[in-house]
Amino acid sequence: MLYTHYADTLYGIIFRILQKQEESEEVLQSVFLKIWNNIESYNETKATLFTWMAQVARNAAIDKKRLKSYEMSSNTSSIDQTNHHLVSDFVEHSIDMKSLFKNMPEKYKILLDKMFLEGYTQQEISDELEIPLGTVKTRLRDAIITLRETLKNEKHLLYFLSILS
Repeated sequence: MLYTHYADTLYGIIFRILQKQEESEEVLQSVFLKIWNNIESYNETKATLFTWMAQVARNAAIDKKRLKSYEMSSNTSSIDQTNHHLVSDFVEHSIDMKSLFKNMPEKYKILLDKMFLEGYTQQEISDELEIPLGTVKTRLRDAIITLRETLKNEKHLLYFLSILS
């Protein structure tokens, strides 16, 4: 059930970081194994289920990207526009990102995109956007609080997880 509801969105997060289909699919499989094996470490008071799973996916993709073997085999060509649109469509349709971000200020949207979908660190965001690091941290915290409030209805999935385990 988790795979059915979240695979496309998590794949989109992973793909935007790695920009390679085969590696992204491989990481997605390992992410679902990590989620399955470590579900007891999920704490609903700290994040929604989706936020926790997205963080697991993001971290796994960043780890894969940082491996020397990945960097040696990576191609320096950038993702073409067609693939970029496909990934954007995956993400938008899987969790309806347009409605999720509809009422969110643009300053939050940009930071969330850079951090969670492109794999930037807070310092890299600060450097690229020429915003003080403290401001980046505050805006990200506020954006995450806004997302948590929007996604709080997702808690019904915890019930299904408890049945499956």
